[in-house]
Amino acid sequence: MFLYNLTLQAPTAINAAILGHFSGQRYQELVVARQQYLELWRPDTTTGKLVLEHSENLFCRVRSLAQFRLTGGSKDHIALGADTGTLTLLEYNPKNRQFVAVQAHDYGRTGLRRQIPGQYIAADPRGRAVMVAGTERAKIVYVVTRDSEANLMLQSPLEANKSHCICFDVIGVDVGYENPVFAAIECIYDDSQALTKVDKQLVYYELDLGLNHVVRKWSTAVSDTANKLIALPGSQDGPSGVLVCSEGYIEYKHWTDTASAHRVPIPSRTNQLDSRGAMIIASAVHRMKNAFFILAQAETGDLFKITVQYTSDAVTRVGIKYFDTIAPSSAISILRAGFLFAAAQEGGNHQLYQFENLGDEIESPEFFSDSNAEAAQFAPHELSSLVLVDEVESLSVILRSTVANLAEEETPQIYALCGRGARSSLKIIRHGLEVSELAVSELPGTPSAVWAVRRGGEHDELIVVSFTDATLVLGVGEEVEEVTDSGLLATAPTLALHRIDGGGLVQVTPRAVRHVMPDGRVNEWVPPQTREIACAAANARQVAVSLARTGGHTIYFELHPQLGVLREFEEPLRVGSDVTCLALSPVEEGRRNAAFLAAGCEDQTVRVFALDASRCLEPLSMQAVAETASSVTIIHQQQSLVLYMGLRNGLLTRANIDAQSGELDSTRTRFLGARAVQLCSALVRGESVVVALSTAPWLCHVHQGRLRVTPLSYDPLDFASGFVSEQCPEGLVCVAGNTLRILTIDRPDASFNHAAIPLSLTPRDFLLNPQSRHFVIIESEHAHYLPSQYKQALLAQGLATDSQAADDAVLPPEQFGLPRSYANGWASLIRVLDPFTGESTQIIELDQGTAAVSLAQVVFGDTAYIAVGCASEMALRPRKCRDASIRLYKWSNDGTGLELVHVTPLEDIPQCLMQFGGLLLVSLGGNLRLYDMGIKRLLKKTQTSVSPHLIVSIRPHPHVPNQRLFVADVQESVRLVTFNLNTYTFHTAVDDTLPRYITAQHVLDDGDTVVAGDKFGNMFTVRVPERVSKSLDADLTGARLIYEKPKFGSVHKWDLITEFHTGDIITSLTTCSLAPGGRQVILYSTLLGSLQVSVPFVSKSDLEFFRSLESAIRKLWTPVSGRDHLTYRSAISPVRSVVDGDLCELFFTLDDDKRERISDEVDRTQQDIFKKLEDIRSMFAF
Repeated sequence: MFLYNLTLQAPTAINAAILGHFSGQRYQELVVARQQYLELWRPDTTTGKLVLEHSENLFCRVRSLAQFRLTGGSKDHIALGADTGTLTLLEYNPKNRQFVAVQAHDYGRTGLRRQIPGQYIAADPRGRAVMVAGTERAKIVYVVTRDSEANLMLQSPLEANKSHCICFDVIGVDVGYENPVFAAIECIYDDSQALTKVDKQLVYYELDLGLNHVVRKWSTAVSDTANKLIALPGSQDGPSGVLVCSEGYIEYKHWTDTASAHRVPIPSRTNQLDSRGAMIIASAVHRMKNAFFILAQAETGDLFKITVQYTSDAVTRVGIKYFDTIAPSSAISILRAGFLFAAAQEGGNHQLYQFENLGDEIESPEFFSDSNAEAAQFAPHELSSLVLVDEVESLSVILRSTVANLAEEETPQIYALCGRGARSSLKIIRHGLEVSELAVSELPGTPSAVWAVRRGGEHDELIVVSFTDATLVLGVGEEVEEVTDSGLLATAPTLALHRIDGGGLVQVTPRAVRHVMPDGRVNEWVPPQTREIACAAANARQVAVSLARTGGHTIYFELHPQLGVLREFEEPLRVGSDVTCLALSPVEEGRRNAAFLAAGCEDQTVRVFALDASRCLEPLSMQAVAETASSVTIIHQQQSLVLYMGLRNGLLTRANIDAQSGELDSTRTRFLGARAVQLCSALVRGESVVVALSTAPWLCHVHQGRLRVTPLSYDPLDFASGFVSEQCPEGLVCVAGNTLRILTIDRPDASFNHAAIPLSLTPRDFLLNPQSRHFVIIESEHAHYLPSQYKQALLAQGLATDSQAADDAVLPPEQFGLPRSYANGWASLIRVLDPFTGESTQIIELDQGTAAVSLAQVVFGDTAYIAVGCASEMALRPRKCRDASIRLYKWSNDGTGLELVHVTPLEDIPQCLMQFGGLLLVSLGGNLRLYDMGIKRLLKKTQTSVSPHLIVSIRPHPHVPNQRLFVADVQESVRLVTFNLNTYTFHTAVDDTLPRYITAQHVLDDGDTVVAGDKFGNMFTVRVPERVSKSLDADLTGARLIYEKPKFGSVHKWDLITEFHTGDIITSLTTCSLAPGGRQVILYSTLLGSLQVSVPFVSKSDLEFFRSLESAIRKLWTPVSGRDHLTYRSAISPVRSVVDGDLCELFFTLDDDKRERISDEVDRTQQDIFKKLEDIRSMFAF
């Protein structure tokens, strides 16, 4: 088996973000790291939206980012710390829209190693040096300069290594133009010392630019809980130095101010039950004229405003004040335009806020370092200083996922349990772009077409709606009102409408071509009395109309350059078949008129004619299509003219037009729906796109060099046109039924849209009732209270006098999170959820301290039950619990509720549950135990030890589910287990040669092949050896193999089929068909929000082609991170029998020279390669 691996959704979690001027423009931009992807976002300050400018796969794990700018430079650069063993300095090229590696220096081996630098990276605020540090021992400083040609240059590295030294944070200290200084939190240990007893220190490292070496300049003791450093502005902008953030307080430190201690407590929430202090997880420094302030975020999500008062030579005091509460973030950034960007840390969407005020107007106590306030508290409040203006959807973290078509749509939906805590959700993921609906108005009838036109300004002034026998003209202003003096004919339907140079309008009706002058005069051309106009096309200087039932008699008009009137071309065009649709090509730069006319004909052809003066209306090319064209349009895409043909049978055909000869080539076809396809062109993000309307609306656009045909997640539309207004700079005006709608597509770079149903706690597992189509979800949260449990704890500890006071003390968990409880405390619930309405039909809260661990549906007799494995006061390290049980429920209220039947006590944690031959199979540690139904409890039938450690997953055999099992161990890979009905025991028949740490597994339909993922990010496929498979088929009990079996494991080993490093932890695996009529693919989701598929090859020719393409690209292209692609995909084990589709699709983004060299090596044309890449994605994925 050979696989083709494709990424459908890149990781959505952000682990690092920096702010700067990376394009060299005046506006600020964000560079964010999403695991192996590096992206540049531009906050649009006019609309308040985040715009993705560029995304690039670096094929490495990005660990840290730093921004710096050389003195006198006009743009910021990026220092990249990754698992490549290389320091890479990047710059963004806005012209080519790509990151460019300016300098790179190797300093260690690849991989995530604690002694290899890259975990921390810090830049000198003046851009003169960069420090790269590892978790232990290693620190390297690079001097950044320019060479004689003003190019960025790295000097030889200077080491500041210290053995037995653990680093917790590194930052550059602002000391003006003195020698660069870096600050680090460190602790020194020896081999005989426990790490819990060592002391932490704040250490200053100075880079002596004169002597070119690094010295340990100064150190001082800090708290053992110190975890983060915040650098203060220096020189003329501030006092310099750093703030050391520890548990419960923040302290100012600087080597020039060692006598005074400035320590301010981090305020805690009122009615907080635990005594642990707050920890700072993210911060941002904002500089203003002659002032600055700091926003720091605690792990609860609370934002604090920190101010530092200072004189010319010393800090006088430090103040802290509660600001607002948002979701906990991995990074926050303050933009000068008045926005705050927060990258969500463990779930929820990334958010962009706008500042309403700076917190001075909010009544909240402020605490200072000179007030000796040890117990500082504050009362949280709703957002008062910030207002949410935009969100970037995130799937991180995905804990479980499944595929089902509950909505009975053309493509299935992906249901995923995402997030953590009170911000978790069940997300319904659909393939398609999210559409924002700005306005909907009812019309007096059912329209057939709509246009938006302007007379002279930048914005559209009229919306013209055509009906079967009339035309409605609406004026666009503060309100949309009917206009009667536009000069357009309202008593006939409109076939085409466009603005003409000079401010006039051309309107084509079945009986006339009307040129409406700016002064109100109208010139008309009328067809012969017995003929009507069937279709038309127009632009600012040209009009073409075709008469019905004339064999394609087409008349062409051009605008007279002096007289400003439409002039009929002398000789009409006789196509030879009735014309159903017409389209004019875009006007090239430097030309007055369009060069080509496309005509769709009844004889199932689309023809292209020249419009140049030397060969006007001369036929150039013809394309035969599968059905008569209902609509055609021509736009500029990928630096060429592209002809789109919508057919009556629902097919969309695309072909390139040669700009010189007009020949058609590179034809592509895709099925969109059962309705005839209607096309219109529009602008999205400044690029020309085509909106194709069938049973669903589709957007045809170019993203990252690749043409994408993506459905819009919206109702079916009948007609659409581009629309531009002050409030909607790039929109669509559409008609659907008897309604007029104005829409915008905010994120054309996305592939999916998400509908989120909020949950209360971190979801652990779920299953579907196929009869009622309701989900059962188990949720549990470690060391936190449910709101009801928190009320009881407040009353028990006397912090609330009555129930009303306890109710008032409970904060909305969606914003403020859940209140913390004691160690090994758990909050859990069981939820029955209707995915169509988003309503929970039943919520069962478990006792405080009880964790819901596992879930399964089991049938005893003819009755279906839900079994929930629970553990009380469960500790994960070491793994133990006070007691455990299985709670058995039966369905009630037609599958919308649960009723408790009984509880069965256990002596260990039930990690996995599964139905097995009319019994319930339970995994306890490494044991498998079978239970039967009893009146008051489950009845134990048998128990067998099959795994040496902990069983984390059990899957049945697809053909003999009562005889064979696939059991995954937490660190001993997957094993095939057989069940002997005679002895009622389990036996291991096949196991693995490698100790794999399994996180997910799935059994393929053949019953012998297992695809699984481990915690290091590998996806692998193993298969039962053919001899063993035949033996098991002959003897289902596996008795012939038992005598060869040792105590644990088996002498029979898996055959390794495929191996591939995905770069993220796989949490769910399944097989499904994503495209209508497509074959089965392996779909898997990862922890950080990625969705990927592996497509099995069925043709040897396809396999050889993609292998040669992958090899050719690997030779000619190197990631800017410096990581070799082959070593990345073989990070843990050598890649085997898998072609990396992400690497192959980079062919779209390469320059022409590299593409030509690659096409020569694989012996295919560039267009053939494009077609192959597009076909394999559209046939099997999205």
